[in-house]
Amino acid sequence: MKQVVGAALVRHARVLAARRTTPPEVAGRWELPGGKVEDGELPGDALVREVAEELGCTVEVTDWLSGRVPIGDTHELSVALVRLVAGEPEPTEHDEVRWLTRDQLADVDWLEPDRPFLSELAARLGAPEPLLRAVFFEEDHARSAARRLARDGYEAGVVRERLQGEDDDEDHPWAVVSDAPAFVVELLVDEFDGWLDVDSPAPEAAAEPVELPTQPKRRFRDAP
Repeated sequence: MKQVVGAALVRHARVLAARRTTPPEVAGRWELPGGKVEDGELPGDALVREVAEELGCTVEVTDWLSGRVPIGDTHELSVALVRLVAGEPEPTEHDEVRWLTRDQLADVDWLEPDRPFLSELAARLGAPEPLLRAVFFEEDHARSAARRLARDGYEAGVVRERLQGEDDDEDHPWAVVSDAPAFVVELLVDEFDGWLDVDSPAPEAAAEPVELPTQPKRRFRDAP
């Protein structure tokens, strides 16, 4: 069996999911990014290479999830936990990426080979951390703020925001999502003329099992 590797890229107790555009039969469904291991290539090296090609960022493997899942008769999928080392994930072979908490894993329509890994992945993610969102209208300002936070030892990622009801891409701002304290982020917001928003999920009581998808979501085109 030939090997295929998938990356569970985790940050702030959230995992990155990527939406496929090809082939047509899986377009619009979600996967953990990755690809085939080439002859003579180590699985970890293949995963780092595939993520760089698909998302334009550098990751390192920290652990492997249990088991392997067949893909057809000739390939089998393994999934690794990876962390971001350099750059920000930007889709090149997908049309969208999302950061999902363990409670959001069921919100997207996963490809079948990824589904058996979701239960262990949910357990490994744990509860999401409260994050701060600093929103800027200029991409340069957002990336400058993120670099400053990273330089000071905080995790910071830049994502594109979309204003509800807006169609003009020029009006869509940029957000810096970070685990930095509010007073640190507020200084950057004042400097770069942005504003502060808070992504803070309600405190959880005893953790309950997450109901994860085992079958594809039904599509409108499948309806009678």
